[in-house]
Amino acid sequence: MKSLLTYVAFFGFAVSAFAQAPSAPPLSQLFAFYCTPNYATCPYGFQPGPGPIQLANGNLYGATAYSASGNGGGTVWQANLSGDVNTLYNFSPNGSGQYPNGEVPSNGLVAGADGNLYGVTALGGANDAGVFYSLTTAGTQQILYSFCSLSGCPDQAFPIVLGGDGNFYGITPEFVFQLTPDGVWSQFYNFHLPSSAGVLLIAGTDGNLYGVASSFAPKVRESIFRLTTGGVYTTVHTFPKNAGATVLTQSSNGTLYGVFNNEKTGIFEISTAGTYKVLQKTPQGAYPPTLLLEGSDGNLYGLINDLNVYPPYPGAVFAITPKGKTIFSEEFDCNTVGCDVLSLIEASDGNFYGLAVQGGTVAPGDIQNGTIFKVATGLKER
Repeated sequence: MKSLLTYVAFFGFAVSAFAQAPSAPPLSQLFAFYCTPNYATCPYGFQPGPGPIQLANGNLYGATAYSASGNGGGTVWQANLSGDVNTLYNFSPNGSGQYPNGEVPSNGLVAGADGNLYGVTALGGANDAGVFYSLTTAGTQQILYSFCSLSGCPDQAFPIVLGGDGNFYGITPEFVFQLTPDGVWSQFYNFHLPSSAGVLLIAGTDGNLYGVASSFAPKVRESIFRLTTGGVYTTVHTFPKNAGATVLTQSSNGTLYGVFNNEKTGIFEISTAGTYKVLQKTPQGAYPPTLLLEGSDGNLYGLINDLNVYPPYPGAVFAITPKGKTIFSEEFDCNTVGCDVLSLIEASDGNFYGLAVQGGTVAPGDIQNGTIFKVATGLKER
């Protein structure tokens, strides 16, 4: 396996600086998901998905794609910042083996404006095409919409984000769709296939939606767009060619940051005035970041991961200043913290928490199944 020096050398440190890593915060396992031998049971679910999110009560929430039996269903779990975890909801089959309340909640969770959890499942529901659901912190679920309810199934299940107007939005290659908290689905903005297609959608800090779209004529190009909740679409920046923009986030001052990953890779910045610049370039052979977010200290934090190599790369967490100077970078360990890192958030205690889909420290004989991990940055509590 290549060392971390190979994968994150583009952050601008010399090899000796990485070896010392004096400012790297400690990584630790908060909780390990596990299955008993032969996958007989998986007490908190199997295969954690995107998340966690934190609600106003201070607890973390997330979902696993499969249930305690390791087959179908799925769970929603709740954890406090001390690592105490309980299953909030099980997606269970009925007597006919069907999942009317949804199955495989692999698209993660979103915090609604009303303090409830909202999510999308990949399967189950009236049409076995997934559901849009709400879930209270007491574990009461409500099915709000069953996907593929329209002729031709334009209303397929895709991940959602919360817009500034309290509605939920998702993106498909053809359009951006809207789901109200009451479960009304509608097509919100059309990308006019085959000339252009939607790629990526995020909720901005300014209440607008931002995303990535591709155009195919006269040649393939990608652009960053802004879409207001009133339906006004604006192109913020157009790349000269297909940039492979895979990550996008917005800071509290409105600046957009993202990752381009094609023939060349690195981190870019787009100011509120629309000025584009490259913060960091990735040298050939290094993996680009898979996640970026702004910390409460104004710096950028992120993850590096690649699931398509063998042996698997365990992943790394890093931080850089808005000017592109590296603060720290630290590699994960499969057996002690978890690996194949998926997501990261800053919690109210000033530390970062995330999910790894493999590894973890479990009891002898049990099977590792990912972790909730902690990055103890010790920023100011909020």
